[in-house]
Amino acid sequence: MVFLSAGSVFAADEAGKNFIANKVGVGYQGMVVGSFLNGISVRGWIGERVGLEASGFYGRVDAEIEQGSEKETLMKADLWMVEAKAMYAIIARSNSKFYAGGKIGYGQLGMTDAPGNIDGSSILTPGLFIGSEWSFPGLPEVGFNFDVGYSWLIYDNKVNDDPYVYMDVNLSGVNATFGVHYYF
Repeated sequence: MVFLSAGSVFAADEAGKNFIANKVGVGYQGMVVGSFLNGISVRGWIGERVGLEASGFYGRVDAEIEQGSEKETLMKADLWMVEAKAMYAIIARSNSKFYAGGKIGYGQLGMTDAPGNIDGSSILTPGLFIGSEWSFPGLPEVGFNFDVGYSWLIYDNKVNDDPYVYMDVNLSGVNATFGVHYYF
């Protein structure tokens, strides 16, 4: 009985136009990277399948400083980042999308209690992800999204040109973002 009900819901769901086709949304986007980076985002869909997003984040992240063979110090670092995403909806239904995509991010990192104080070390984060976006039938202009994927981190890990002091920013690996957008 449950399977028959679920089948009819999915069949009916494909009949309508997707809720955010040809619309642009503005809202919150959060990045989970051990701690949270809060941001603002503009997301738009061109037709039902192609999407673009631009986000800006600011927050604090964990960073490790290695000083030769002596010790590792865990520190907090200030980070700002801008990110661009391109998405393709593999499945598009009237109130939901399942998509895959790629992203590129650029940011700067600063630590005040690090050896020699790090100010404005540039980072680059390319990545791949999958995600979904959905809305409730009674509130179609508000979209909720969740992405999970893998990001690489490209940055200069040397601290003040000291050959024995290295920085490890814990941003590469599997990460997730979530957001809420109002579509116009």
